Amino acid sequence: MAEVSDIAVYQKLSELADELDQMASQGASLVGGAALLTAARTVRGMASAVYQQIMSDRSETLDS
Repeated sequence: MAEVSDIAVYQKLSELADELDQMASQGASLVGGAALLTAARTVRGMASAVYQQIMSDRSETLDS
């Protein structure tokens, strides 16, 4: 299995969060819309954590 970079993970999570937001805005039921928005927020949080790790790694590399 090929290794996946952190930047690829960040990009995919961001895309997925955007897709979930779009689905929610396309007239999902109240319950479905709430579930989609909650999922999008959760996935965005994961993407943010990966992004912060990427930036932390880069900062450490620059400091060396």
